[in-house]
Amino acid sequence: MLGLLFIPLAGGFLSMLPGGRVVRPPGAVDERLFLELCTRCGICVKACSSEGRGTLEPCGLLDGVSMMGTPKVNPLRAPCESRYGMCEGRLPCVRSCPTGALRWIEPEEIKLGSVSWSPDRCIAVLGGECLVCAEVCPAPGAITPRNGIPVFHSNRCVGCGRCVYACPADPKALNLMPEGERRHHWDRAGFSR
Repeated sequence: MLGLLFIPLAGGFLSMLPGGRVVRPPGAVDERLFLELCTRCGICVKACSSEGRGTLEPCGLLDGVSMMGTPKVNPLRAPCESRYGMCEGRLPCVRSCPTGALRWIEPEEIKLGSVSWSPDRCIAVLGGECLVCAEVCPAPGAITPRNGIPVFHSNRCVGCGRCVYACPADPKALNLMPEGERRHHWDRAGFSR
């Protein structure tokens, strides 16, 4: 009897957890189909760790119950080098996916998201000399310095997270978000729509 009371309480608690959107690996199909196809096997996460930089990790409870175990990019672990890096043209995460939740994508099509900037945490804005984000950014014109302050151009950002990873501010002045991500729309049979 007590167990029957626990089920609604647990369901109510889980529905209150934040959940939301995360930055997916390159080649991720649109989110609805991605969640249907991804079996949470972790093979892409292992491939990223062994053949890439190790940026992928499984979503946890705070990402949302429906997303638990699915892969996400965590630039605090490492940047994603699917574009302008060691994985460009190889995409070990995509090659390893057994279900089609991740599909091959050409390097110039990759846009995982964009960086959001918190000027109130930025060392350059606070009077220090820091342009590490602009120095490490591989995407031409994505971060440009103006009077010693970084200016972010989300239309040129590929969402690799190198700037987030390298940012020396504590807490970080940068956060990788899925805004502007480029996801291809596929049907279950594998045809682009």
